[in-house]
Amino acid sequence: MEDKNDIVIEEAFKRLEEINAGLESPDTGLKEALALYAEGVKLAAACKENLEGVEKEIRILNEV
Repeated sequence: MEDKNDIVIEEAFKRLEEINAGLESPDTGLKEALALYAEGVKLAAACKENLEGVEKEIRILNEV
């Protein structure tokens, strides 16, 4: 996974959709599901941090 500051939101959402599909698949084993879940949690946290940074930048720009 990329550094949290270098994350591309659109790519992250696409990967989260892939992870979700993997978790919903009956062919996914428990160990693989756990790995997918862990990746998804990390990716979601990175997205949240990135979006919070963007929100902060927007607030600053609106104050100008």
